Amino acid sequence: MELVASLIHKFGYALYYFLSFSLYYFLSFSLIISVVIFVHEFGHYIVAKLCKVKVESFSIGFGPEIFGFNDKSGTRWRLSIIPLGGYVKMLGDMNAASIPIDQQDLTDKEKLYAFSAKPRYKKAAIVFAGPFANILFSIIVFTVVSAVWGYYHIPPVVQNIVIDSPAEKAGLLPGDTITKVNGYKVKSFEDIRRIMVLHINRENVEIEYMRGNKKYKTIIAYLKVKNKDIAGNVVEVPTIGIVLMNPELKNPSFLESIDRAIKETYYTIYLSFRAIIQMITMERSIGEISGPIKIAQYSVQSVKKGVLVILNFMALISANLAIMNLLPIPLLDGGHLFQYIIEAIIRRDISLRYQKYAAILGASIILLLTVVTVWNDMKHFIST
Repeated sequence: MELVASLIHKFGYALYYFLSFSLYYFLSFSLIISVVIFVHEFGHYIVAKLCKVKVESFSIGFGPEIFGFNDKSGTRWRLSIIPLGGYVKMLGDMNAASIPIDQQDLTDKEKLYAFSAKPRYKKAAIVFAGPFANILFSIIVFTVVSAVWGYYHIPPVVQNIVIDSPAEKAGLLPGDTITKVNGYKVKSFEDIRRIMVLHINRENVEIEYMRGNKKYKTIIAYLKVKNKDIAGNVVEVPTIGIVLMNPELKNPSFLESIDRAIKETYYTIYLSFRAIIQMITMERSIGEISGPIKIAQYSVQSVKKGVLVILNFMALISANLAIMNLLPIPLLDGGHLFQYIIEAIIRRDISLRYQKYAAILGASIILLLTVVTVWNDMKHFIST
């Protein structure tokens, strides 16, 4: 009996730990992703209202409604059970995917406020407002982080060289100042890191540096070492074996913080875009794509590490959501914008029949990407 009681106790403890841990993951993920999704959908909402489009519902999440209310304009604000996205459904939309209903099914009064009945440039503005809101949010958050907490600057000056490293074999010495990496100008270690991550699949890196008043150029072989990221996942990090100067805490002015935030957002979007292109051209493995499980892991770690890390993570997620939504895939904002460009070229609306076919294609692509990302996340999760 004691053995049975002990097993029941251990099982109960394990179940409690599992449920608590899963709930912590879910709440952390929901908190961060819901804020980013709200910003995106609020961008659509604001511009839709400016264009005098009736918004029927504003939902954070999908599926059954947990909580909701109607405002004075008749919009239903909803919090739904599945926190993996959101939508703004407007008058004239057949569903949350913005597939339009037949114009003949609208009354003359409804056509005045229907999204599908608006001029193409207004529809494009409403669609683009979502990703733009995410970009603006990233800039604002990065500005606040920089202005309030400052940032650490690591000058690209070699402090030491790892013995037997590629850098030592290439002839680099302490005191050398790195000026260019693969042709890109660098002003800090962060610039070097970005460039090396961008070109991680190359076998070597071209370094330009100053020694005294003389310029030098050398090609150094990459050395990839395994390290753990913030979520505990084992990742390969490119290195050449140099130790840089100690970080300096900078306290920029507000205008300098804005400038830095714009650059940080630009680099985030640019690196994401280049990574997508590299996957399409087979320069990168599709196994690098992350999904909801990995985002949940990062969410948990950022919540544990405090407000500063949470804000930085939100800004990164927001910028990445913007670029992903602008991909020309049907159902995504980029797919709608691509449709409007095609319609402007052919000078007529694409038929509802073809729009429905495009929606099926888009849904299939999104489902496939979801399966791939979840599979990648599961492999990473199991291996850690």
